[in-house]
Amino acid sequence: MIKMINNIDSLVTMNNNGKLFKTKEEMHDVGEIKDAAIIFDNNILWIGKSQDADEAIKNNNFKIEEIISGKGKTILPGFVDSHTHIVFAGNRSNEFARRLRGATYQEIAAEGGGILRTMKATREASIEDLAQKGIQLAKSAIKYGTTSIEVKSGYGLTLESELNQLEAAKILKKELPMNIRTTFMGAHDFPPEYQNDREAYIDLLINEMLPKVAEKGLADYADAFVDKGYYTTDQGRRILTKAKELGFELRLHADELADVDAASLAAEMNCLSADHLLFVSDKGIEALKNAGTVATLLPGTAYFIRMPYAPARKMLDSGAIVALATDCNPGSCFTENMQMILSLAVINMKMTAEEALNAATINAAYALRLSDRVGSLEIGKQSDIIMADVDSYTDLFYHFGINHIERVWINGKMTL
Repeated sequence: MIKMINNIDSLVTMNNNGKLFKTKEEMHDVGEIKDAAIIFDNNILWIGKSQDADEAIKNNNFKIEEIISGKGKTILPGFVDSHTHIVFAGNRSNEFARRLRGATYQEIAAEGGGILRTMKATREASIEDLAQKGIQLAKSAIKYGTTSIEVKSGYGLTLESELNQLEAAKILKKELPMNIRTTFMGAHDFPPEYQNDREAYIDLLINEMLPKVAEKGLADYADAFVDKGYYTTDQGRRILTKAKELGFELRLHADELADVDAASLAAEMNCLSADHLLFVSDKGIEALKNAGTVATLLPGTAYFIRMPYAPARKMLDSGAIVALATDCNPGSCFTENMQMILSLAVINMKMTAEEALNAATINAAYALRLSDRVGSLEIGKQSDIIMADVDSYTDLFYHFGINHIERVWINGKMTL
């Protein structure tokens, strides 16, 4: 079914003339077309000025079956949330309240809270319960404009429970229209039964967990939390090396709590992305830029746990590839709203509106290696389109704290 949205006040394409990501000056261009039209079915068929739409329809023999007015609206590519943990069980609102009273994230974790508390609840949950939680959050994310999402395991920390999380994510793929990619993250923390023998858990990860996940084909990527108090750079290197041997693409939680030079490890291992980077060094930024590893920034986490924000301006000015994501998870950033992330990025990380939008679309898609299909509105790409009830993309930032998204199409089908 061919549809057309016409008379669009602001059509924001993120087009980079075939290039799959943006850096430096390219980040200032959102490819805006005023008084625009877009024609699409499952894929985008034509984009241009409204005044040229009739001629395009005639020349291409398009049979338009639905015409939608874009008057007073802004059309954008769907947001790509390239870092989430939405498949989990339990609730940690009491820990959040404790942090408001002065407890630190690290103190709560040392007491058996944090990731380990979610681990206990996740181990006790059924695959169906885990899937239902993920579906609920993913559907909410769609309402805020997210059309592609990455989902990590990492709250089970046993072979069985990690597989359960990934099986739950598989149900999300079947039940939801979104583009969903999955990540095995058994190296999220050390389970309590291995706290006094961490090497034994790493052996379990390398020799049993990674091979079984690969055998079952349950994950696209592998990830590890290389940071102070978690996995060392040497341990992370061993885990990622095995994951690469098994055919996984690599990601890395890097330098969130301290500068442990995890960014350099991500570059060395040719990770698709290094995520968090609150304490990344100049050396780490240069390594990421040279390797083409995406720096995925998660300002919601810094906000939620009252930490310094990642040095986005330094990364952008260096020429690194910068993306934005929610890090939606039960402990350190419980939001699935990419519009909130955009607001935090421009206010607290000093990004421009244009940089933030490119980071949340084409560059985030590149972090998942999906930008050949999604992340920008270009002829031939998948029709993942969102309509905002504003006449300029700048209003997404100016009028903050509300949901501007009115309609969502994924693969050309209206889902909202």
